[in-house]
Amino acid sequence: MSQTTVQLALGKQKIIEDIKVLLNDSEELLRLSATLPGEGVEALRSRLRDHVDSARSALDDAQASAQSRYRASVDCTEKYVKDNPWQSLGIAAGVGFLVGLLVSR
Repeated sequence: MSQTTVQLALGKQKIIEDIKVLLNDSEELLRLSATLPGEGVEALRSRLRDHVDSARSALDDAQASAQSRYRASVDCTEKYVKDNPWQSLGIAAGVGFLVGLLVSR
């Protein structure tokens, strides 16, 4: 994996963690605001609850989609390597050679 790919993966993971923290904080705010009186506050709580629920649902769907695409790509890669072992070996050797050249500079 290249450094850029690793950084992108870490960035995506950080974004997901930040969204989870935001959702948890929003739910905590809803819980704490339950004791506040007022018609406007109730409407705000209702809208915030709807937004938190839809965001959590979208995040869960995105995670499930990413996991299924990852599994599909792993299965496809494994099938290719099993069907074409010599080509896979040649590709791995070529990539290793190029990485060796780049590291030696």
